[in-house]
Amino acid sequence: MAGIGFKMQELFKEDYFSARIRAYGFASLVTAGPWIVVVAVLVIVQWLIQSAGLSIAVRELFLASISYCFIFSQIIFGAQNLIVTRYIADLFYEKRINEVYATFLGASKTAVGAAVVLWVIFVCISPLPFVYKLVLLILFAVMNLIWILFMFLTAAKYYQPIAYSFMIGGIVSVGAVAIVVYVAEIGEYSVQATVLSLFAAFTSGMIITLFSLYFSFLISFPKRTTENQFAYFVYFDRYPSLFWTGFLYNIGVWVCNWIIWFGEGSSYIEGSFRFHTLYDTAIFWSYLSIIPTMMLFVLSIETRFYQRYRTFYGYINEGGSLAQIQKAKDTMLIVLRQEMERLLRNQGLFSLLILATILYFAAEFGFRQPFLGMLCITIVGALANAIVFVISLLLLYFEDRRGAMYTSILFFTANGILTLLLLPLGVDGYGLSFAIGSILAFAYSAMRLFAYVKEIEFYAFMRNQTKQRFNFFQRVGSMLERL
Repeated sequence: MAGIGFKMQELFKEDYFSARIRAYGFASLVTAGPWIVVVAVLVIVQWLIQSAGLSIAVRELFLASISYCFIFSQIIFGAQNLIVTRYIADLFYEKRINEVYATFLGASKTAVGAAVVLWVIFVCISPLPFVYKLVLLILFAVMNLIWILFMFLTAAKYYQPIAYSFMIGGIVSVGAVAIVVYVAEIGEYSVQATVLSLFAAFTSGMIITLFSLYFSFLISFPKRTTENQFAYFVYFDRYPSLFWTGFLYNIGVWVCNWIIWFGEGSSYIEGSFRFHTLYDTAIFWSYLSIIPTMMLFVLSIETRFYQRYRTFYGYINEGGSLAQIQKAKDTMLIVLRQEMERLLRNQGLFSLLILATILYFAAEFGFRQPFLGMLCITIVGALANAIVFVISLLLLYFEDRRGAMYTSILFFTANGILTLLLLPLGVDGYGLSFAIGSILAFAYSAMRLFAYVKEIEFYAFMRNQTKQRFNFFQRVGSMLERL
């Protein structure tokens, strides 16, 4: 993220309005650009399907298929994300850039392997035609590879091509779906055949995105080796807290959906997909409301805070005096508190504005109960969840891996248990568990962060070298290298 910060600092040094506009535009592009593009593509595709007069069954099966690929690819990605990120950061620090490509191959094989395992389970329980399942596997594997490439390109500070790749793929997806809808006359086919055509068209755009990202990746890392592809597995043994932080956080995001899929108002589509149209739609739109958090985090934390952060640890690592270290710490904590307050205030006001707009224009939007109540509650939950995400990253900045792990454990546990407890309330209680669980995780993580940074110089000087207690994953990685 430091690379983003440096670019932002350059733009903000230019003291005129157009530079500020470019700075905000750059932040939006690198943080929320791919997200916005994917959301826009899905909205346009759904509009095309609806305008063509296709049935609700077609729309539900299409949306459920894409949602499952997205959700479970995120779970697989979350299990590796922080581990691989830490490993490639160490490769950069040790000037072993040529080994990054090998790590990409290992992470990609691991992700696709996990995707195939989940797909085989799905094949055994789903009555859908095998060709449909095969296209589903292709999209599932492509999404897993896209997340991996996204991670590596971000580490390489190759930001704009990420957004451009998503734009190109999105345009292809929309164009392919439009051709299928308006030229192929798929309305005469069965539901499964119709969705298969739409699904294949959408997948074609994602494949274009994948190849565009991969081309950018090859340009970023011209020196490549394919040896020791699974060397990063040793970091699962060395930093298990990173695995649990990423894995449980991503599960915590979706555990409410999984439980509600079996509650009142849920659907079982084509004997293959559990789904809850109202709640899943509410969650989808709620997460759009936190885009400002991702942008503001880059603007505030990565510009003002990162400079003070580097100054403080510069004195720690290079033998600064006690007075210099204490002054740098005080300055860093003041800026941290100011930026966190600004982030919470701005996102809070934006979420409040969204809520007021929804309530005022509910009739015009066609929002009715219980969907309206779900949407309002999940917006509050998404706000808290966004801050939890930011604070978890800050805890990792300060090497409080245990604090980040405890936050993810609380987030996952609270969301899961509360959803089970409130499930008997039916649709009237949907969203409450997500909001309450996110708020509890936010409260704990905020207290943990500020308690930890109060004694940050102690932790900086007294931090012990991480001890590797087990070597199970190291042995697994060595075994995979020999295959």
